[in-house]
Amino acid sequence: MPRHPSQLPIPVTGPQVAGTGAWLAAWLAAVVYATLYPWSGWHTPGRWMFAFLFEPWPRWWTGFDVAVNVAAYLPTGLLLTAWLARRLSVSMGLAAVLATVAAAGLSLALECLQALLPARVPSRMDLLANAAGGLAGALVAVSIGRRRIEQWPQWARETLPLMPHSTPGLLLLCAWLVAQFYPQPLVFATGDLVSLAATTPGEPAHPWVSGWLLPHDLEPFAEAAGVSMTVLAIGLVTHDLLRAGARGAAAAVAAPIVAAIAIKSVASAAYLGQVNALAWLNAGAQGGLLAGIVALLLLGWVGRRARLWLAIVTLAGATLLFNLAPPNAYYLSMRAGWGGGAWTNFHGLLRAVATAWPFAAIAWCGWRLRSTARRGL
Repeated sequence: MPRHPSQLPIPVTGPQVAGTGAWLAAWLAAVVYATLYPWSGWHTPGRWMFAFLFEPWPRWWTGFDVAVNVAAYLPTGLLLTAWLARRLSVSMGLAAVLATVAAAGLSLALECLQALLPARVPSRMDLLANAAGGLAGALVAVSIGRRRIEQWPQWARETLPLMPHSTPGLLLLCAWLVAQFYPQPLVFATGDLVSLAATTPGEPAHPWVSGWLLPHDLEPFAEAAGVSMTVLAIGLVTHDLLRAGARGAAAAVAAPIVAAIAIKSVASAAYLGQVNALAWLNAGAQGGLLAGIVALLLLGWVGRRARLWLAIVTLAGATLLFNLAPPNAYYLSMRAGWGGGAWTNFHGLLRAVATAWPFAAIAWCGWRLRSTARRGL
């Protein structure tokens, strides 16, 4: 008996699989990092690693914890179902079953690894919540349907003026926006290695580092220069992802910068109060935004290879400045209200993204340069 078209396997196509796989890999990396944060104090467990499966149910738990665990694995189930259906050319129902089992298996492995960390406690409730989230995501994928999921890549190509194989670059831009939630020594600062190991916010990890820092009098100028180079780099990277002659290119280039401004304001309002929503927009940030926008208008439309080289130089220059400049008063205020509690894992993930971002972006630009050289563009 012939099968209904909705039950036929999804054909595997390279760009579509790669696109879904890139988002899935990024989400899984975030889940693993946040689950095992702070990644320190590894030791041999004093009991069987699976012992938590047979312990009594916890006496104290919150709906917030359960909701977070479900929400963390819901995208995993959704993306994994779509990816498996395409990769294995199986039905959505079978892909959903496989995705649910895989999500539960990942959660079980991570909960067992938590037994090796003194700051983490494996929990059967977390495991069940994670598995429920994976199942919910898989059911969402099934409810969306094969035909609509098949149309996502085509819809993206028609709606977003993106170049082929631009998914990693788009992920980088999203990661930069996420990093803006983290308190940074200077506005838009990423790649801060100096304060990474500092025990006191605003103080270098080692005394000898102080000799390399710029004087506090130069902090506004360093911040302005760093912000302007970051704005220019983000605009250049965004432009590199767009098709030649794409309509709405100017709006697309401006979108991540406008979004970053909104995120910084929301984060300031959340931690310092609504009246301080624009506390981050000091003189250095204002000057840097203005200079970066002017530089982008003048240099944003150069040739592709020149654009990528300029992005690499500005990213490296901004990262160097952010490491040498002393932190501003806004950063110290944000750090004072930056607590742990239920958000400790999320905060650790934000810090990792903010630290690694410029180096990943430079590597991405280098890869794009190499690919353009091969094609002779």
